[in-house]
Amino acid sequence: RPRDRLEVTQPGIDGSVEASAAVAQWRVPVPPAAERALLWRAALGDGLQVDTLASTHRHSAGRIAELGQAARSAAARAGTKLHPDHVGQAARTGVGADLGALAELLPDDIPDDALVLTAQLRDALEGLLARCRVRDTLAEGLGISACARYKPGVRALLVGPSGTGKTLAASWIATRLGLPLYRVDLASVTSKYIGETEKNLAELFARAEHAEVVLLFDEADSLFGKRTDVKDANDRFANQQTNYLLQRIESYEGITLLTSNSRARFDSAFTRRLDAIIEFPAPGPEERRALWLAHLGVGHGLDAAVLNRLAGACDLAGGHIRNVVFCAAALARQRNGSVCEADLLFGVAAEYRKLGKPLPALLGSGGDGGPP
Repeated sequence: RPRDRLEVTQPGIDGSVEASAAVAQWRVPVPPAAERALLWRAALGDGLQVDTLASTHRHSAGRIAELGQAARSAAARAGTKLHPDHVGQAARTGVGADLGALAELLPDDIPDDALVLTAQLRDALEGLLARCRVRDTLAEGLGISACARYKPGVRALLVGPSGTGKTLAASWIATRLGLPLYRVDLASVTSKYIGETEKNLAELFARAEHAEVVLLFDEADSLFGKRTDVKDANDRFANQQTNYLLQRIESYEGITLLTSNSRARFDSAFTRRLDAIIEFPAPGPEERRALWLAHLGVGHGLDAAVLNRLAGACDLAGGHIRNVVFCAAALARQRNGSVCEADLLFGVAAEYRKLGKPLPALLGSGGDGGPP
């Protein structure tokens, strides 16, 4: 019988151990790509090409077996032949990923056509995708300084005005990667009690690493903001929280996406730790026209001149255009018709009132009254 006394004092995924003597510690790493390929083949069968799954997904052995079983079940329910895409579909639904009340699963798949971007912005997002896909072996073959302390985590900040598609882009990235996207619930994570926020964040990151998910911090500047001069105890504890976040996000081996309206609100030490900062500018007339078409679909009665006038006169981002289209669609459904110009003008006027801005002069006064 061993003489050392072990006692688990904090059960859970991020627990701790107390002992009366030194206890050996070790960490089981994620299997390398070659081993992951063998595990995927065992989980999915010999007839599938699993090299892409093995190279792009850093799953543990247990997680691979879990996703393999879920993929086989999904294929059986659909009555189709098992395909590697079934793995991504199973992962996107959050199978086996338990983040508790700390984060909310965003399971919606976002197709390419739903994301209206400039060519420069799309190239930046494609570059971020490439970084995420090769992150496991990125340091191989590079110099000793690049390999030293390399962590496969990827951290990116999506910054731009409200409604420009930052959260939608995060969902699109997760869809393309075939990974579940979890939006962190800041209300559940943060606490007024000293040390509780750090404890919640430690649990969040530990659970996320175990399940291989994409973490999304919306309005991230509320957590990752600038450190302040210490004038009282509150400032000191706030800075300690920021220091912990800076250290933990750097050691996190998963993918972290953050959104904010301004990059100036972040601590300079944090921006240094980011792998990418991607600017989401307000859309120009061409992008706005594409956004109107993407939201309206084909069931509308608008001609090209109306769409051009809306795109040129209404300085609205995608989120605001979405609100206008839903407002117009509700009016059209009420009279069992298709969306017309008057419906959109009413929605535009309502959205501009929400924003506290005057209606553009080019649209006239047609949208100032009640429903058409």
